[in-house]
Amino acid sequence: MRPALVVLAAALAAGACRRPRRAPPPPVAADVPLDEGPAPVALDTPPPALPPRMFRFDARHTGRSGYRLPRDPVITARYATEGRITSQPVVGARDTVVVTSHDGAVYGLARDASLRWRVNTGDRVYTTPLVRADGTMVLGTDADRMVMLGPDGSLRLALGTDDDADTSPAAAGDGSLRFGAGRSLYATEGDLTVRWRLLLGAKVYSSPAVTDDGVAVVGAQDDRVRAVDPDGGVRWTVVTRDDVDAPPAIGDDGTVYVGGDDGALRAISRDGVERWQRALGGYVRAGVALGLDGALVVGTYGPRARVVALDRETGAVRWERPVPGPPTRDYGVASSALVDVDGSYAVGVPDDALWLLSRDGGLLARIALPGDVDGSPALIDDGVLVVGCDDGVVYFIGDGPADGGAR
Repeated sequence: MRPALVVLAAALAAGACRRPRRAPPPPVAADVPLDEGPAPVALDTPPPALPPRMFRFDARHTGRSGYRLPRDPVITARYATEGRITSQPVVGARDTVVVTSHDGAVYGLARDASLRWRVNTGDRVYTTPLVRADGTMVLGTDADRMVMLGPDGSLRLALGTDDDADTSPAAAGDGSLRFGAGRSLYATEGDLTVRWRLLLGAKVYSSPAVTDDGVAVVGAQDDRVRAVDPDGGVRWTVVTRDDVDAPPAIGDDGTVYVGGDDGALRAISRDGVERWQRALGGYVRAGVALGLDGALVVGTYGPRARVVALDRETGAVRWERPVPGPPTRDYGVASSALVDVDGSYAVGVPDDALWLLSRDGGLLARIALPGDVDGSPALIDDGVLVVGCDDGVVYFIGDGPADGGAR
């Protein structure tokens, strides 16, 4: 029986909740030696220069942008929300920058960070909106709903879910959507009519990646990664040793790359065979960026938090950059890195900064901010970065004069 769509005429009911967490697994060796990886390969062709419309820039979650990073980055504008920001900015209708906040609101901002619209969803929002071709936006909220907004931010529809909708939706090639909420993976039409719902063994915080033909790959807190066919049948399952909260990424050849709370990053073939596994010594909860030079770049938690690059074919460590901070297992990198048109990277770190890194891990710039950067940055144009911060502020970073203060 299909859940009914609810037409929203008022703000959604609020209800704060906390994410349950199991006790951390026993410590594992944190010192991972650098391996001798293969010689660098020719760069992959970057994607077209288009504004980001969804989490990780595409349904496969590659993290690749067709724009370049700023060369001499400065904060050019900012807007203050009333809660932490852990989502990624996207660009909606009329070139509006759309950002969600833990204050329960979705914000539409102009390029100068002035407010165009604001809508309250009724509870905290962890997720990144998906902007559809007609300008409508779909996002999940802790009010146990997937919400559809109009291009102007107006509330249109909501689908009631069985628990918090804490994952960012992705679209298949036919326009249908995939997202997790509670213990379920959902497939819906573009208008949120439910096609099917697959009940998993535990809560889903992993935002599913989707191939063009509609195969979704998702992790869950039942220590499993699954590939799910367009009709809702499970194609394959890989069992891990702890929660899988990280969003998977899918390569051009169908290989899945995903980290987990067991401290490992895995490469899984399109038919569900584990090709390699690399122990990184701490939780891996960020998404994997598919570099243009055959690297995979991802952040880790402690006891030795860092950003690390692995060889895509072998899992060998190419380079790593430590993040200053306490040697605890709950301190680490939650932000997923982006890859620019030249193959350089931008990633938020808990050392109150946004890092810009070269292909070989060299620090191009450290942009100091007033709080941890757990949200993922987005390039909205050549030389224009937007990122949310734990201080609740949206920062616009570009080449140009510094801004005159917060709005």
